[in-house]
Amino acid sequence: MRIIFSIILICFYSISFSQSFSDNDIKKLALKINDELKGTEIGNGITVRGCYAFNRTLVYLYDVRDDWYPTQNMKEDLIANFKEGGISELYYKNEINVDFQYYCGNKLRKRITIESNEFSNLNFSLGDYISIKEHPKDKEVDLKLRQPNGWKLEESEIPGIIKIFVYKTNTYLVIIKDNATFFSRNEAKQILTPEYIDEFISESSSSFKNVETLNSQIVTVGTYPTLEFSIRGVKEVSGYDIKMIMKCWVIFYEDKIVLLQCIGLDGKEFKTLESLFNLITNSVIFPEQYY
Repeated sequence: MRIIFSIILICFYSISFSQSFSDNDIKKLALKINDELKGTEIGNGITVRGCYAFNRTLVYLYDVRDDWYPTQNMKEDLIANFKEGGISELYYKNEINVDFQYYCGNKLRKRITIESNEFSNLNFSLGDYISIKEHPKDKEVDLKLRQPNGWKLEESEIPGIIKIFVYKTNTYLVIIKDNATFFSRNEAKQILTPEYIDEFISESSSSFKNVETLNSQIVTVGTYPTLEFSIRGVKEVSGYDIKMIMKCWVIFYEDKIVLLQCIGLDGKEFKTLESLFNLITNSVIFPEQYY
């Protein structure tokens, strides 16, 4: 397999040294891999039939013997092999998906699809629960959530900010604010009109320039109505204009607002981390709801 990965690596760099691959570059890459690997036996009764490109997906075709059967964790093993072979980051950074198709004669025996984000070396596991109960700034809100593994846990002197998870340029903040008045769950749902949502997003993104709202929807976190939205824009940091992206969950908790806010550079890494942000938010527990 190392020889195969070395050939693929050479093919990558023979096509482009630029920071990103165009769709046409991917077609050239597929042709190059096809020419180099067609007919190569890679072991376990598998022979490379060929390779072609479909949009931003490299499709690898293989011939297998009659007695060949896929392993139980074949997808996970393939991803691990690509990482160990040192080529997974090329697929991830260049947004190239992979489709593996295994044929016995003309019959498709197995197909495995791997999205480019799945080649990332980012850690998407969660650790233990942490609680904000009895924190000096908790405003009597009892909340627990799980800390992502590999992220630093920090505090802040800024009013309202309870906890901060930090990974490189990415942050996940837990913020507690007073609401204008007490809202029951039903009342909170009623005030979340399109006009209210637009106004709230506009106020929340006031520190950004050239703001673009990417999406917004009403969801439930715990048992509380929640506004989820994402925006991108330009934010001044230390005198420099930086393109950033922000994803928020605004939880209407009685007479308080619990704000879960994710901020990072506007790029592929933040996009990939969105699934981790979703996992953290889905881990949120308000213990009082079980009393």
